[in-house]
Amino acid sequence: MRSIWIVLLVIVSAAVQNVTAQELNANVFVNMEPLQIDQRQEVQTMASDVRAYLNNQRFTGEDWEGPRIPIDVTIYINGRNGNTYSGRLAIVSHRPKNGDTVNTSPLLRVFDQEWNFLWTFSPTLSFQTMRYETFTSVLDFYVLLAIGMDMDTYEDLGGQFVYERAKQIAGLGNAAGIKTFSTNYQPGEITRMAMVTELTDPRMAGLRRLIYDYHVAIDEHSIDPVKGRAEVAAVLHDLADYKQNSISNRSVLLQMFFDAKAGEIAEIFKLQKDSPVWKDLQYLDAGNTQLYEKARTGS
Repeated sequence: MRSIWIVLLVIVSAAVQNVTAQELNANVFVNMEPLQIDQRQEVQTMASDVRAYLNNQRFTGEDWEGPRIPIDVTIYINGRNGNTYSGRLAIVSHRPKNGDTVNTSPLLRVFDQEWNFLWTFSPTLSFQTMRYETFTSVLDFYVLLAIGMDMDTYEDLGGQFVYERAKQIAGLGNAAGIKTFSTNYQPGEITRMAMVTELTDPRMAGLRRLIYDYHVAIDEHSIDPVKGRAEVAAVLHDLADYKQNSISNRSVLLQMFFDAKAGEIAEIFKLQKDSPVWKDLQYLDAGNTQLYEKARTGS
């Protein structure tokens, strides 16, 4: 009997280890409304297929420590021509505050409006870094960004090797002639290649470190709101100094940061009418001036 319990313990332990080895806790939604009813059959299982793929694949190749990364993936299918689909992709990931998977901070928020891919009924989805796949390579690219950004918030430049994997996929996309993976883009233009280029650029390491500092402050805010608010304000002031002294062109990474964080920041400083943080935010994120002003005045 004792040997049976030992075997069961080993099995349960292995199962738990397998669960914690995965990086993602993904929810997947597929909007196929633009398709005619008779065109929807082959994509009926897309949401469940992609969910299983994302939640079972080890994208880092290592055992994952800590809570899985909450990530919402929404695929909008615009049209179909044979097995080729046109669509859009929304990715939203969150970071638990102090390990609390209920109380989270938004981390990555992107809306990719140009995606053409091949899809067949009941496909075999696999992670590739040596070959470009029209469907999985785009998903893998964004998932790697989400994982790398999460790792950056816990360790100094912790996501570097994950970003390098994403950059490898971007290079394959560029070689395949995929427009949004092209190395030709305007400064400040948010493209897939622009994102990963900044994330792997040594000149942007200072910005990544400030984003790390922001999340240390956010963790503190979840424990002590007054102290945490002061620490967040200090980081935002440092970001303003960094932008003024170290960024010559519009930064895609800085824009990505505020795309994810603007609502959270507005809530943290809500009704703090005399805080100097509003001046920094006006400089850092002018596009959300109305949001910040509403938070400042409460009107």
